[in-house]
Parts: sequence; structure tokens; C-alpha cells
Amino acid sequence: MKFCSVSPLSWECLFQINSLTLDELNNKISKSHKAFSDWKNTTFEYRRGLMYKLWDVMQANIDELARLDTIEMWMLYRDAKGDVTKSIGNVRYFAEKGESLLQPKSFEEDGLKWQIIYEPLGVIFSIIPWNYPFNQALRSSIPNIMAGNTVVLKHASNVPQVAQKIEELFRLAWFPEGVYTNLFIDHRYTETIISNDNIRWVNITWSEDAGRLIWSFAGRYLKPSILELWGNDAFVVLETSNIDKIIDSAIKGRFSNHGQKCNSSKRFIVIESMYEEFCNKLTTAIEKMIIWDPFDENVDIWPLAKESAVVYIDKQVQDDINAGARLLVWWKKASIDGNYYLPTALADIIPGMRTFDEETFGPVAAISKAQSIEEIISLINNSRFWLWCSIFGDNENDKLLIAKKIEVSNVFIDKVVTSYAFLPYGWIKNTWYGKELWEAWIKSFTNSKIITR
Repeated sequence: MKFCSVSPLSWECLFQINSLTLDELNNKISKSHKAFSDWKNTTFEYRRGLMYKLWDVMQANIDELARLDTIEMWMLYRDAKGDVTKSIGNVRYFAEKGESLLQPKSFEEDGLKWQIIYEPLGVIFSIIPWNYPFNQALRSSIPNIMAGNTVVLKHASNVPQVAQKIEELFRLAWFPEGVYTNLFIDHRYTETIISNDNIRWVNITWSEDAGRLIWSFAGRYLKPSILELWGNDAFVVLETSNIDKIIDSAIKGRFSNHGQKCNSSKRFIVIESMYEEFCNKLTTAIEKMIIWDPFDENVDIWPLAKESAVVYIDKQVQDDINAGARLLVWWKKASIDGNYYLPTALADIIPGMRTFDEETFGPVAAISKAQSIEEIISLINNSRFWLWCSIFGDNENDKLLIAKKIEVSNVFIDKVVTSYAFLPYGWIKNTWYGKELWEAWIKSFTNSKIITR
């Protein structure tokens, strides 16, 4: 198998590299395990110094790294800079906070003195998607490495240049060989990796089906795992005198990275009194979007990362129209070459329709009407997937009531959802098992050892 960067405009292979053989794969895992033997005994001060060096190297090369994002998956260049900048922020945060987050805890209880210490586990295996190529990989790896673990990581097959570059960044920052290792491997080797005795934990960000498969492998070989799978965030609109500002937030929340974002706003749930105005103004805003060059700061529309995504999203939209959804704006596949699926909005979406029940990983806004606060809460909770939620409106009590009643991990009031290194990043239901970022993440990949005297 070859890993290939395919242009989403011409479908031409821009770069390719061969998959590892089984012997090469086992050798890399073995090297990572040997590296762990030394790395776990390094001081936080030493690890922090290398993290700062990694921060410096990335900071000095933001433009080059962002350009790789744009070339490989056609992310808008301005968004690609955000991908790299957020990655740098995560490096900085765990470099500065890693030691304090893992400080031993001492206390007295039941006449005894107790201490909890946090020890690294070994080699962590991560499987990472393509939609934010730098941040997905580094968000997964940096806390683990700062905790004293080593990481072997399988990046998405369509971003091999980014995958190769991340490993190079660790080398340029003087990390010992084996602390971070990229694996160019076919999916058929996944169970082989998880079954390897040197792999101590599994972490995946991917689809629901992939999560079920990886979790079954992890269970078979008794390897703990953390899973980030599909999401279906809601964007709630209550009565408001500031609808134009909310429309701006709706465009940002749904169409950032052209909808290829785990925690983007995918289901718009609008109170009846604002419904038609919201639909009309969102349609107008979508029609003003500009198409073409992703390196142009003024462009809003660009190809999706994969041709298969165009086919899948188009089927979701067509099925919902056939089921009774009202088409507001639908440019479908552009008349120009490339993986274009232009921004689309569907109204009158109800449970049972695909864009309500499934994740739509692309530029489609699905809008549902609600007659009351109670119905809004019911519609939000009527999903097997959950990430976060944005709530907009003028009535503070209603916003807080909804925030407390809905089944989500994080609620952003009058703001578009986003992630921060200092907040736990995780979900409930079929979307998630475990938490990322913050203290919960870095401690997940350690052994909480109890010492009593």
C-alpha cells in the first residue's frame, strides 16, 4: 500500500510514501518501548525544555506548516494557520502545566498517611483523522509524552506529508528517537498493533463504526482505550433582537473548515417565533459566500478533503429532501472540477431524517423548528451522538435552563463552541468514551499509584 496526497482539485497524487512492512512496524514499536525505559525517568524540567523547543520550532514555521494543511486537505489557509496555532498552544499549555497537573497528592485519613503518585504507563497507540492534521495529532500526543509515555501514531492516509512533518518537528526539537513515532500502516495492521505486548493504551478519533471495531480489539487484548467518535452539536436560537449577529455565529459554527469539524454546529434548533427569519437570513448569508482559491483570505468555499465525502453528504441531503425537508439553498456539486460540495441549508428537519440523526461532516445546515423551551430540550437530547452545544438568545433564564437540562459535556452561551487545553474535551452517549485535554486527559494515561504508611 502507498500513502498518497491527492489534490482535491485534480485528483492527482502530489506525494506518496510506502506503507511499513510488518517487520518494520514491529521494529518501530520495539524502539518506542525501549525509548520509554529512559523517557519515563526524565525530569519534568527536561521534558518541559524539549516542549519549549518544539513550541519554538513550530512557531518559527507556522506559514510552512499551514501551507501543508492547505495542500493536502485543501483547508482554507486562514483556518490552517488556526490549526497550527492551536497545536502550538496545546504544546505550551502542557509544557507549563504538566508537572503541576501530575503533582503527587498527600493526605491523612483513617489514621493513616496516604500519597497518590502518577506514573507513566508505556507506549500509547493513537489513530488520528485528517480534518485538523496538526492539532489532532499533537492534542493526542503532547499530554502523554509530557506524562512520561511514548507515542506511536497512525495518521490519516490522505495527509502523509503532515504525518511525516510532525515526526520531523519532534526530531528538530531534540526529542530522543522513539518518543514520538509516526506509523505509515494499512488499517489491516490495527489489531496486530493493539495486540502487541508493548502497547499499553489505545486512543482513537474517528467514526462510530471504527470506534466499535477498535474498542472490540482493545477489549480482546485488555487494553484501556479512549474514543472520540461522531458528534452532532446543536445550535439553539431563542427569541432575540440581535438575529444578524447570531447569523454570523451560525455561519462560523457550521461552515468553519467547510463543516469538516467534530464540534461544529450541525443541528440548528430554532424557536418558532424566529424560525422563518433565521432561515431567510441564513440563506442570504450562504449565498454571499465566495468560492475558489483557499490561499485567498477572502474565500469561504473550497473542496472537501475526499471525493467520498461529496458522495456521502449528497446522499444525506437527497434522502432528507425526499423525506420532506425544505430546500433553502443547495448548490450541490459545483460545475468546476474538484471535490466541491457547496454550502447547503435544509429547513423543517425532524427526528428520523439523516441530517438530524447522523453526523453531517460537511457544509450542510440542518434546521429544525421548536414551539417551546421544552421541545428544544427534547430535540437536543434526541440524539445518540453528543458533543457540545451553543445557545443564543436574549432571555438569560431560558438559556441557563436549557444548559442545565440538556445531555452534553460543554455548553457555550452566546458563543460558538471551541476547545481549550485548560478545559476537559469530551462527550457522552455514542460520541465519546473518556476525556481529552486538561487534567483528566494527562492523568488518564498514568497509573494512579497509592502509597500508604
